[in-house]
Amino acid sequence: MSNSTRSTHSTHIARYLLLTALVIGLATPASVAAEPVQVTEEQQSALGWWSPWYIADYALIGAGITGYVIGGDTAARDDALIGPVYDPDNPASIFDADAVSAVYREEGDGEMVPTVWIHRLIGAGATFIAGMEALRWNRGEGSMQGLHDAFVGYAETVALTAGVTETFKPMVGRLRPDFADRARRHHCSMDDAADLGELCDGYRDRPLSDDRQEAEELLEDGRRSFISGHSSHSFNLLGYTALLVGGHYVWGDNATGQSRSVGFLAQSAMMGGALYITASRVADRRHHRSDVLAGSVVGLGIANFSYWRRFDRDGNLRNAERRRTDLSFRRSAEFTGLTVAVQY
Repeated sequence: MSNSTRSTHSTHIARYLLLTALVIGLATPASVAAEPVQVTEEQQSALGWWSPWYIADYALIGAGITGYVIGGDTAARDDALIGPVYDPDNPASIFDADAVSAVYREEGDGEMVPTVWIHRLIGAGATFIAGMEALRWNRGEGSMQGLHDAFVGYAETVALTAGVTETFKPMVGRLRPDFADRARRHHCSMDDAADLGELCDGYRDRPLSDDRQEAEELLEDGRRSFISGHSSHSFNLLGYTALLVGGHYVWGDNATGQSRSVGFLAQSAMMGGALYITASRVADRRHHRSDVLAGSVVGLGIANFSYWRRFDRDGNLRNAERRRTDLSFRRSAEFTGLTVAVQY
């Protein structure tokens, strides 16, 4: 088994372990509510700043991870909803399709932004938020609840963006700009290459990978162009972080003239970085323009959703007390299990 294939298997195992942990974490507090429970002010005082409302936030994170796992393990549809269609029984029909005729390059081979950079960006974003919150604590402006909400919002926007992105990819089944080259290299290195005749000239000794399973995975990845994960995640990660910077340093209650200047420069750098990553996917011929446009809209939309439902335009926690007291659990008379009722 190749290093790449082992890495893929390890990633799948990590996904399921994380999903299992989240399910257990969500089920534990819900399972003890056998009778209708309304969170009173006295109960809330005993809980401290933490509120049962946060279970809904954790559920959104779990939903995003679930979508990511299921979407990642779902094969792309054969009849692509956008662009040319790949027929596995007649692969030669796609070999000369102009829309997907770019030359395939191996992952990281001259790419402007390799996929591993996005993984590092997730960690860098979390580190940046931790540093920003540490500075606020040092100035006496921070709180445990504010730190918790900032990180839960970050986790939510990452998970939801991953879930939406991976759900769209197999559902749409759009071929990447380099798919024709992938398909030719793959099929011309298979046992039935002789059936393709001169179409395979120069391709028989150029498999996508020496490992058959890895080659299949690379071909499958070529059918997952819409939407662009690089674009959705870059605008999601950098967009959410830029909003936090704005709330604390640009338009928030505690903003000063100096902090606005520094904060605006930081926001500009973040959005510039997201634009660069997005443009690189078109330049590297990994995505079509509409793929990166859709990904950018999804990522930025989810970032705004996660931020603005937690913080107001002054950068303060939004209506925290009311969010805490209006969540209840009760048994459903019509369905097996529990019903979660939330009132705004």
